[in-house]
Order: sequence, then C-alpha cells, then structure tokens
Amino acid sequence: MTPGTTTTQVRAALEQRFGRGRAGDELDTMNRHAVLSGGKLLRPLVLLEFGAATGARPARLLGAAEAVEVLHSASLVHDDIIDGDDTRRGQPALHRAFGTERALVTGDALFFMAFSALTGCVRAGVPAETVVRACGLVAEAGEEISRGVLRELALSGGWELPPQEYLRMAGEKTGALLALAGRLGVVLGGGDEPRVRAATAYGHALGIAFQLRDDLLPWTTGEAVAGKPAASDLRNRRAAMPLLLAWQYAGPADRELLTGLLAGADTLPDPELLARAAPVLRRTDAIGRTGELARAYATAAKYALTGGFPPSPHRDRLMALADWSLTRDR
Repeated sequence: MTPGTTTTQVRAALEQRFGRGRAGDELDTMNRHAVLSGGKLLRPLVLLEFGAATGARPARLLGAAEAVEVLHSASLVHDDIIDGDDTRRGQPALHRAFGTERALVTGDALFFMAFSALTGCVRAGVPAETVVRACGLVAEAGEEISRGVLRELALSGGWELPPQEYLRMAGEKTGALLALAGRLGVVLGGGDEPRVRAATAYGHALGIAFQLRDDLLPWTTGEAVAGKPAASDLRNRRAAMPLLLAWQYAGPADRELLTGLLAGADTLPDPELLARAAPVLRRTDAIGRTGELARAYATAAKYALTGGFPPSPHRDRLMALADWSLTRDR
C-alpha cells in the first residue's frame, strides 16, 4: 500500500478545506459529514502514485487528489439517497442525518467544489492549460458515471440479466472514477499518451475488481465492517454479481426460496435475511465465482500497469493496491 505520509498529506489537505468550517454554516457542516468520515482515500492514492510514477511531486497534485475524493464523496451522497441506505462508513448517511433535500444540495455543491480543488494545481505549479484539460476529463468522467448510475437503475429489480451487462455498468459507475484518478495523475504529471492509456486501463479494471469485492462484503463481513447496510443489495433486488450468479445457477427450488425471502424482507433483520439466503449462494458457488471474476480484473489492472510503466516503488505500490482490492474487508 501507499506510504502513510501520502495518506496523511491528502487527509490534511481535506481537513484544511473542510475541517475549519464557518460556525453555524449549514453547508460546511454537511460537507464535513460527507467528506471527513474516514474514507479509504483510494482514488487520491491512485492519482498521486501515477503522478509520482510520471515524475511529479505529490505537493503539485494535492488539489487533484482532493478533487477525486470530493467527487467520490458526492457520488456516495446521491447513491445513499437512491438506495435508501441509512448508514455510510459506519455513521448515519447524510440524508438520514440532515434530510434528503439538504443532502441533495450538498452533493451538488461537492461536485462544484471538486473543480475548485482541482484548480489549486495551477497555484502549485502545474501549467494552466494542463489543468484545463484535466477539468475536461473530470466532466467526461462525470457523464460516464451518470450513465452508469442510470444503467444500474435500469438493471435493478431482477437478477435475470447477463453478468456481462452488470460488468459494463460497474465499469461506468465505479471504474470511471478510478480510471479518472489514474488518468489525471499522468496528465497533470506531464506523462505521454501511452502512459495515460495504461493508467486509464489500470483504473478501469481496478474499479471493477473493487466493485466485485464490494458485492462480496455483505456475505463475508458484518455491517459494522462494511460500513453500510449489509442486506441492501438483497432488499433492493439490486444487480450485484453474487446474486446474479446465484440466480443464474440456481434451480427452481432455490429461486423460489429467494423470491419468498424478498416477499417478507421488510419483516426480517439484515443478519437473518442474509443467513437465509446464504445457502443458495453456497450451493451455486456464487461467492467463489464472483471472487474469480474479481481476481481476473485485478490481474488485468496489473497487466496494464506493467505494460505502461517501468519498475519503480510507485508501480510496486499500485500493484499491491490491486492485490489488496481482493482481500479488503471494508
């Protein structure tokens, strides 16, 4: 993993931007709740490692590192509203703590604040024309992420769809922001187009691996570790890979069991709902199959990395990050 000093730099920059809000300012209070809640800082780390692998000093790219974390936080605010999830990162989701209307406004404000953070790279010495290009890349990624969210909504409500459709959605929704992080690190660091393409491919594949591991967490950890409602995917009949594969390989009796569980889901607590569904996932090996897919995408991420960047400590840490994506428990 990336050294703690890099994590500390990003966290300190976010604390400086959001942690000293004006007393009584409602937006500042909600921004802090959304951004400073103990995220993994995965996207900033990817950005800074690719920047360093291209030859840039982390201090020049801290504004961009802040920007991708703020974008991620904003997307989570809106995701929780769409999904109706009550918790995020082990604390009340923003819309539960402050109300849906205020959470929507805060999410919108954070998207704009990401661009403000990104322009800080100019003050740090990155050429203005390069930052303008970076702003365009952020906007393009935002469009792709929005399409991914709409695709996820279209796919929700049934588990009959082909897994390939789900992977396409995950690439747009989760892969796009990690691909952006890698791309920005290289672009702002002055790297050439082959390296931009390699970093983009790495981030895209890593994002899908990360999403697949995310899908497994409810079946391998408790809510307190995963940091969000454990049975959210099951209750919402959301297209999550373990459930798609379980349905695909299940016989009529197991499909009937899952359908019956959903009919009474509102009366069951999360642990019981998961416990009743888990035997179907075991019988169909849905968890193992999902893990195999995640490993394939993590391998693709490492392949893109080795094909685009020579050996270095930064490449080593990005390789380790791909491995960690398969074993994390939060």
